Amino acid sequence: MATLADPAASRAVLVGVPAYDSLPPLPAVSENVNALRRLFADPAVWGLPTENILVPDLTGPDPLGAVMEALRSAAREATDTLLVYYAGHGLTNVLTGELILALPGAENLDQWWRALSFDHIRRGLTDPTPAAARRVVLLDCCYSALALAGDMGPAPASIDVAALTEVNGAYVLTACAESETAKAPPGARYTAFTGELITALEEGVADGPELLDLHTLYRHLAAVLAGKRWPVPQQRSRNSIGDLALARNRAWAAPAASSVDGDDAGRGGPVLRRFAVPATERARLLQRVGNFPGAAATLRDAAVDQEPEALRQRIRQLRRANRHSEAAALWRLAEGV
Repeated sequence: MATLADPAASRAVLVGVPAYDSLPPLPAVSENVNALRRLFADPAVWGLPTENILVPDLTGPDPLGAVMEALRSAAREATDTLLVYYAGHGLTNVLTGELILALPGAENLDQWWRALSFDHIRRGLTDPTPAAARRVVLLDCCYSALALAGDMGPAPASIDVAALTEVNGAYVLTACAESETAKAPPGARYTAFTGELITALEEGVADGPELLDLHTLYRHLAAVLAGKRWPVPQQRSRNSIGDLALARNRAWAAPAASSVDGDDAGRGGPVLRRFAVPATERARLLQRVGNFPGAAATLRDAAVDQEPEALRQRIRQLRRANRHSEAAALWRLAEGV
């Protein structure tokens, strides 16, 4: 059974690198961090106190020290859940096979002592044994210095990223598999993986549970990203940490009792229940996984049920979020309603 991480006893460290000296910039990364910080602090999502969300300042002379100090502080204080997020360019040390999370001014691996290797993160999470019972790592990066336009770089097929990112007793979610490329579409507000995570936190998961546990989030993100033909995320977990919930599901509605059969009514018999999920959310999910006929049918049913205002509101929300292609697709589906 999913349990929500205790906000007061949890900590989050958000590391985002939007600019480098010698690698292509990733301006969407700044938006990633800002949105996650806002959502994690939102009582309707997680409710993490703002002082429990640490965002290291990477503009100083020692970005590696800033990251490790934030991680060390969070590991000391968290007694429930410790979450670490990184977005930026991923590199691999071809000599040692280490996964490197690139920091500004430290993308030259000749200066290996300035680099943030994933071993730094692993050690910060496990040595000495932290007080946090549950540890979560979210990585939105690739695994090579060969960054391409619109990508965060491909990974050499010989690198076993699953092994590189495994942390004993922790849950690790990566943006893509070891032979794929994490996406940072030019001009997009967010990177692809984090953008879908943000959408799930902001809007919820239609037909999902009341609390969004890690396994539910993973399945949702995998379905949505695969539907868009983007890299599918990968997860690694130990024990039952996948049942940990990081957010309340904004698309969830409290179950309402439906009519019951004769003798069962009024005498404590079984009551059938259903979840009231808005038709527009069901249509959105169907559209994202490529089931356009099902989405259109859902919208037509919504019109019969007098939900046109909900549909118009959803389209306005998409436009305000600069998700114009989704708004246009939803509008086209609704034209026949």
